[in-house]
Amino acid sequence: MEQRCRDLIQQKPAPDADIFNTAARAATYHLHAGGSRIRARLALHAALHLKLSARDAVAIASACELLHNASLVHDDLQDRDVQRRGADAVWKVYGEATAICTGDLLLSSAYAALADMDRSTCLPQMLSLVHARTAAAIRGQAADVSHRTQPISDVTTYLQIVAGKSGALLSLPLELALIAAGQENWTEKACEAAEAFAIGYQIADDLDDLDKDAGNDNGAQTLNLALLIQRGDAAPEGDRMVRQRCVALAHHHLTVATASAATLPHQSGGLLAQLAVALNGRL
Repeated sequence: MEQRCRDLIQQKPAPDADIFNTAARAATYHLHAGGSRIRARLALHAALHLKLSARDAVAIASACELLHNASLVHDDLQDRDVQRRGADAVWKVYGEATAICTGDLLLSSAYAALADMDRSTCLPQMLSLVHARTAAAIRGQAADVSHRTQPISDVTTYLQIVAGKSGALLSLPLELALIAAGQENWTEKACEAAEAFAIGYQIADDLDDLDKDAGNDNGAQTLNLALLIQRGDAAPEGDRMVRQRCVALAHHHLTVATASAATLPHQSGGLLAQLAVALNGRL
């Protein structure tokens, strides 16, 4: 899968002049930093249990990882985050304009990855889903960006933003594998499981980042559930009570994720269920 991702971003080499290969170099640099590859692992696990071919498994895993990494390159630029996975972010190394091109290249390469599918009859449905989930992630990210200058004040909107921004691309590996296996009637349950996991994961991340986010002094509001609760309370709660509320909400969503993932056919959601149980135990 790793090699296929690298091959796709280098596809049909540009003219020899170095200037034409900057985006591909930047994309390779970004992928080389590694990461957990959760989406690829979810795709490969589901594909194995659904008896897909190795070729189809790699195609789905590559597409999902390329989409996710495209979003990371653009997110780092929007958030002005200077590091990603212990290395300088793409925009910091190659500049803002190249970072935009790099994210676009990774996004385009994801569609090319699906062209490798053996089961080509399901491609129209898969491509339509890729667009739908990418659009949902973009809507979530745009809402997050808007929150910085026009802060939201309710937990429901927070949950909707996180479900779109993080859940959409997390459900995609499961949904694509299910469609390829002729199990498209299970995609709604896969989406439910992934969105619930994404919310639980984001709340845990919010708690880890609470001190950093609370100390943000650049005038922008960071989308952090604990800070949202503190700002919205008429009678402010103590830090301990706020944390307890956040943990309880995370527990709820991770429990939903575990139960929903466990119902997917042929244990195709088993890895997501394991991840949800593990995260629940660490809260």
